Amino acid sequence: MKIKAIAILIALCILAAVISGFQLKKPEAENKSTLGDRLIGTLITTEGLNTFDMEAYLNENIGEIVKGENQTVEIEDKQDYNNKIYARQVTEEDTTEDGEKITHKEYVFDDINGYWIFDAKIPATETEESYTCLCSKGGLSNIQSNVHHTDNGVEELELIADIYYSFEKWGTVFYMNPVYQEADGDIYVVEGMGHSVTGDKGSIGSDSKGSQTLTDKITVNENGEETVYQSKVTINYIPVYVPVKTEFVFMNDDNKAISASEFNTHQVPSELSIPKGTEYVIILQKSEEGTETDVVGKGTEYAEILFEENQGICSLGSVNLIW
Repeated sequence: MKIKAIAILIALCILAAVISGFQLKKPEAENKSTLGDRLIGTLITTEGLNTFDMEAYLNENIGEIVKGENQTVEIEDKQDYNNKIYARQVTEEDTTEDGEKITHKEYVFDDINGYWIFDAKIPATETEESYTCLCSKGGLSNIQSNVHHTDNGVEELELIADIYYSFEKWGTVFYMNPVYQEADGDIYVVEGMGHSVTGDKGSIGSDSKGSQTLTDKITVNENGEETVYQSKVTINYIPVYVPVKTEFVFMNDDNKAISASEFNTHQVPSELSIPKGTEYVIILQKSEEGTETDVVGKGTEYAEILFEENQGICSLGSVNLIW
């Protein structure tokens, strides 16, 4: 009995040492989905989702681990043991310009602190046909969504978005977690790869920008016809100095200021009346590090400003200009 107990203890010590040295092998730039589910977008977090089911992996691979024959989790294993976090379908209500109330369905991830963008296909019901919905949540700017259909049965989805972050967040790791949609319409996210943003206060410039891209390609046989789905999702990370003041200077055709209005950036109104005689507007966004300047001409319907949305993450907002 003593010998058996000692052997068990030795095995546990070996297991603990091996687990402490585990490494997750990084996937290549192009992720080939082995699940047959469509890549439709991403969910960005600043903490890892940790969806890898280590307990299940250890239960099925304990023999090789104790023998020291397997100390690296391959990407194929990571997919096989990756727990899915499913999104919840919700009904949202919108108001048209005519004041009419309309509803649409979309998906949200409950209890995950992050920002997402994905192109979801809402399944058909007995009362309505299937349709596509671009689902997004805060922190993302300059969103672009493009879907192309080719004559040879290829559907290409491309999503692009920017994240503006304060230089004070340099050193933060942004995790780009892939979002998939199953054939029955259910949507889920799994653990993705991290991207660390680094630098210092004085080094903001074009060289400070970074990006991450997910790509995928699957072939689906539907009613005897093959359709190829290609997906590409890109997130650009752009460092900024967070503006604390925003000033609008109203200029006439003699290039002289008629008047000016200044606001704390988080208090800029959604609409701004333009004084008569204004030919163009100069927009000054002031931070402790300097001033960013933009100019919009007469008749421009709205102006874009940068504002801090949440703890160093900034977004582009629009101000309607009433001429």
